[in-house]
Amino acid sequence: MKTLLLALHGSVCFAAQAQTTPAAETQALAREINQLMRDPQKPKQELTLTLAGCHAEQLIRDRGADVQTSQPLAVSFNRGDSGWAMKMDNGVFEMKMSFEWANVTSLTYEPTTNNKGQKHFNIKLNNQKNGSNTNFSLPLFTTDEAVVKDVTARLEKVRQRCQK
Repeated sequence: MKTLLLALHGSVCFAAQAQTTPAAETQALAREINQLMRDPQKPKQELTLTLAGCHAEQLIRDRGADVQTSQPLAVSFNRGDSGWAMKMDNGVFEMKMSFEWANVTSLTYEPTTNNKGQKHFNIKLNNQKNGSNTNFSLPLFTTDEAVVKDVTARLEKVRQRCQK
C-alpha cells in the first residue's frame, strides 16, 4: 500500500512538473531575450519582452533619447488584447507594443548592421489580425547565429502552442 501511495505521489509530482515546464521555459526564454536585446552602445536604452501565456509585450524605453518637446506627448491604440502606446518628453522616449501569439503568422530572423556598423540579428514577427498587418522586430545584439537560431526556434514553439 505504501509503495502504491509513493508511486501515485511521484506520478502526481511528475505531472505537476510537466505542466509547469512550458511556463518555466517561456520565462527563461524571456530572460535570455532581454539580455540579448541590451545594446552595449546604448546604456540608457532598455528593451524588454514580457511573455505571459499567449500574450506578449515589448517595451522600448530610452532615457537618453534625442527628443525635445514643448509639452509631453502620449499616443496609444488598442484593439482587444493587442495594441501600442508611445510617450515622449524631453530626453525620454517610451513605446509599448502588445500582441497575442495566436495572431503571429510568421517568425524569422536575419542579420543586420546598425548605423554605427554594429552587426547583430533581428527576429522579425509578422502579426496579422482582422485584415491588418503589423511587423516588428526584436534586435538581438550577438553575432552568434546559433544562439539566434535557438531563440527563434524556442519562440516558434511558444507561437505554435498558442495557435491551438
